[in-house]
Amino acid sequence: MNVYAARSAQRVRLGMAPGNSTTVFTVPPGLVSGLTPLRFIADPIGGMRPSVSEEITVAPGDTVVMTIPPR
Repeated sequence: MNVYAARSAQRVRLGMAPGNSTTVFTVPPGLVSGLTPLRFIADPIGGMRPSVSEEITVAPGDTVVMTIPPR
């Protein structure tokens, strides 16, 4: 899946996460300043609808864990 972080209308690709694995991404500093509400999007490569997280308020240095369930 391609994984994105989204703030308002801005969407930034964080990278690709293969199935059955743990992948670590760093959100670009320009996307987070102080407390920032973000959504995370996991978009399957080649089809199906993307999974979108609830809005999460993050601050620089926070760790966010997103588990993508199988379909």
